[in-house]
Amino acid sequence: MTDLTRGELQPESTARGNHNHRYRLVGLLYGLAAITAWGCYFPFAKLILKKLSPIVFLIFRLGIGAMILVTLSVRLRKSFRVKKSDTAGIILAGLVGVVLHQLIQLTGLKHTTATNTGWILTLIPPLTGLLGWIFLKEAVSLKQIAGLVIAMIGLSLFVSRGKPTSLSLVRNYGDVLALTSVATWSVYTVLTKSRLTRYDPLPVSAIHMGLGFAFFFLIGGWRIATEVAFLGTEDWVTIVLIGIVPSGLAYYWWNAALKRMTSVNTSTFLFLEAVVASLAGFLLLGERFTLPMVAAAGFIILGVYITQATRD
Repeated sequence: MTDLTRGELQPESTARGNHNHRYRLVGLLYGLAAITAWGCYFPFAKLILKKLSPIVFLIFRLGIGAMILVTLSVRLRKSFRVKKSDTAGIILAGLVGVVLHQLIQLTGLKHTTATNTGWILTLIPPLTGLLGWIFLKEAVSLKQIAGLVIAMIGLSLFVSRGKPTSLSLVRNYGDVLALTSVATWSVYTVLTKSRLTRYDPLPVSAIHMGLGFAFFFLIGGWRIATEVAFLGTEDWVTIVLIGIVPSGLAYYWWNAALKRMTSVNTSTFLFLEAVVASLAGFLLLGERFTLPMVAAAGFIILGVYITQATRD
């Protein structure tokens, strides 16, 4: 009887295990897609920001992204209906993760180096893990902590090009803003994660992107007519692609990954963003990519792998 019962239950258990494995694998792919898109975005954004102010750039970026996400939501018949009890939380997440985060990040980059910014942003995964542990009751294992530490060491070596003593946590106003952006993205991740058990990530991402577009259009829409006069065909193609992929789709991919994995496991993909951005800069802009950076990238990948190998 016992063997027969085991035989009857095993296929169901195996099927459930296979489903969970596929569900997590899809989450990993979504996370990698988001980080790849965001990493490749920086060199293209650098080119456009020579011709557009940050506010007008964000109007186009978020406006095109919102349009793409709303169109996909309607075509796929995803509901925008939100319970009254969740409305404030979803709006707050959008304001923190899109409006506030983008404002702080762009302003901070003006006052500090990309190297220091990259180092400070390594604090996002551990802070996100801490917030997820406190507010979402997500378990964080010693293996995940070890993976985070290895990835943080690798990223500090990567962004400093093997000279971590050149890094500082807070040296100027820009560093303070970069440190603040660590908090805004971590809070956004945890706020959004808490709602994704009840809502599809596609319309949630569309709402967040739409909020960002509305805010920046209200404060800077009057600049558009003057600034677009200097744009050529290649500039417009770049802006549209930025709006579609690293803006609209990447935010959806991030939230789709977040729906399938814990907040700490999702946030560890951010360690890879600097590697992707540097590779894109090397290939597109001829920026340096040295052997010490390759070695440090290996540390980052190892740390991310160790963290991801831990079951959610």
